[in-house]
Amino acid sequence: MSHYRGEDAPYWQGLAEGRLLLPRCASCGRWTWPAAHRCGQCGATDMRWEELPMRASVFAWTRTWHRFGLTEGLELPFTSIVAEIDGCGIRLYGRLTDPDRIDPKIGEPLTGAIGATRVGDETIPTILWSRL
Repeated sequence: MSHYRGEDAPYWQGLAEGRLLLPRCASCGRWTWPAAHRCGQCGATDMRWEELPMRASVFAWTRTWHRFGLTEGLELPFTSIVAEIDGCGIRLYGRLTDPDRIDPKIGEPLTGAIGATRVGDETIPTILWSRL
């Protein structure tokens, strides 16, 4: 049994299994994020979790040079990415893996892989984005 709870539990369980699962309304086909028990478009409660390839584009990014709470497990500096997932428009957060520190370009294509991040005393699955 998974220790993930709440509406987004299938997302976290999918990442832990190496898959990207996102919610879509079975009634109207609308992708929904954050996860919800009902569709914000048509009100239906038949939400399905569909697997998508980890392909995206850079929507926004920032590079962090200074330590802040719960980032002790990350090597400084690190680059955080908000990536827009191809095919659904959902935006997800992750880290850029490229060690060259070249600034990402908005709209630049990315591919993702599942990694892990230590947050306090817990390790959570994390999307690690790389440039194509």
